[in-house]
Amino acid sequence: MKPSIFNDVIGPVMRGPSSSHTAAAHRIGAVIRQVCLPDIGKVLVEFDRRGSLATTYEGQGSAMGLISGLLGLSILDPSIVRYYELATERGLDIRFLVTDFEAQHPNTYKILVENENQEFGFVAVSTGGGMIKINSLNGFDISICGDYFETLVNCDSLADNEIQALFQLLKDQTMHSEIYLYRQGGNNYLINIKSREPILDKVTELAAGYNAKWIRQIDPVMPILSGVNKPLPFASVDEMMALAEQNGMDLAELAILYESERAGIDSQIAISLMRDIVLTIKNSIREGLNGTIYEDRILGQQSHLIMEAERTNRIFRTPMNTMIAYVTALMEVKSSMGIIVAAPTAGSSGLLGGAIFGAAEGFTDDIDRITKAFLAAGLIGVFIAGKYTFAAEEGGCQVECGAASGMAAAGLVQLIGGTARQAINASSLALQNILGMVCDPVADRVEVPCLGKNIMGASNALNSANMSIAGFDPVIPLDEVIDAMKSVGDSMPSTLCCTGCGGLSVTPTAIKLHKKLKH
Repeated sequence: MKPSIFNDVIGPVMRGPSSSHTAAAHRIGAVIRQVCLPDIGKVLVEFDRRGSLATTYEGQGSAMGLISGLLGLSILDPSIVRYYELATERGLDIRFLVTDFEAQHPNTYKILVENENQEFGFVAVSTGGGMIKINSLNGFDISICGDYFETLVNCDSLADNEIQALFQLLKDQTMHSEIYLYRQGGNNYLINIKSREPILDKVTELAAGYNAKWIRQIDPVMPILSGVNKPLPFASVDEMMALAEQNGMDLAELAILYESERAGIDSQIAISLMRDIVLTIKNSIREGLNGTIYEDRILGQQSHLIMEAERTNRIFRTPMNTMIAYVTALMEVKSSMGIIVAAPTAGSSGLLGGAIFGAAEGFTDDIDRITKAFLAAGLIGVFIAGKYTFAAEEGGCQVECGAASGMAAAGLVQLIGGTARQAINASSLALQNILGMVCDPVADRVEVPCLGKNIMGASNALNSANMSIAGFDPVIPLDEVIDAMKSVGDSMPSTLCCTGCGGLSVTPTAIKLHKKLKH
């Protein structure tokens, strides 16, 4: 399924330092909870020592997110910071181990749940920006991404003809988007039905005479459901630009068309969803500027400093100062466990909102215009997600702050009234400037050098937008730049991909900070 602006790019709305660690882990926990109610049993979580989670699962919130999801807490619940206490209070016996197993992705969770004389084994992956994939359930090679109602039927005592009969019955008599039959060993079967509506009661009724071992329904954890069986208006940048030039559409109009068709929703609903996100970001900026307090972080409040320096004529007066203040405010809210929007990730959550609201300051307070700027930015993210990833564990910070900078450049062109072509060119220019940016967080906190990279990305976005509107030639088309980004990311050593094992992460000062914060 093609990426969604609201699933893959802008969102989730969350608390926590990292979307690929905290939010994704929370979603994985929420899925597992619906299968086996882990808070009444024992849970063993293993991380491959060669992956990113082995060194970062505490500092970047994987343990917090997973436990909160397993306990059924909302990612917006402020009590999730007490995750170990809550686990103890509710009887969740959970252990985290770093072991050796062949993980195909650096963000892999191997989870065993034991309860009521049953065992459930899962292999799950955080694929970047809060997106997830359950790859295995009790040895069955499945694919659950949280964008459907998933109904699971496990049978271990049926003959081949009986399971085929049940499968055909469920296929013929349920409203579904996809249905799969998996087999493991002799006669151990799992039927997985993906639907846009809950069908548990119907499946339970149909399977009543077939002696199913267990039946479960997993509700979606993503805001947008998949399964719309109609062609999208475009599948590439070239197709999109042909449509734009034929119909005189700007990038925001193209984004609204794409997402409404992709999600099967009215265009006004797509606009409304983005407006809600924009208002959340605006509120987070206000909260950050008012001051945040949180003990477990490196940086204290700094968002007020730049404007104070400007007012006292100690620095050059420039619109970029407002962007710096807003980017910093958003990053401070994130680091104090406030509510933020990952856009496209939590580690880059200050960039897009800070750039667009910073540029809008003194230019426009029209929330609809600002909303369209975010929609335009989201569509650039769709092309990045479709070709590559937002996981710094795979491609370094070029796919987080870098991607956000390319998105923001297009959003700024939209904000000022530029064309779709100018927005695409601005995005190309911005992405060209950040190829090879490494991810080397200090002391496992998404603060240093993340703040500076967010601010640099916002400045890059503004300059790229201005250059594009002025007529600068990007030379390399956007889709080729994204291909180059992937090539660079594939060449990057794991030490520079959010493992805390290279770059600034291993400087003497960073090591001292890490030891201090662990205590």
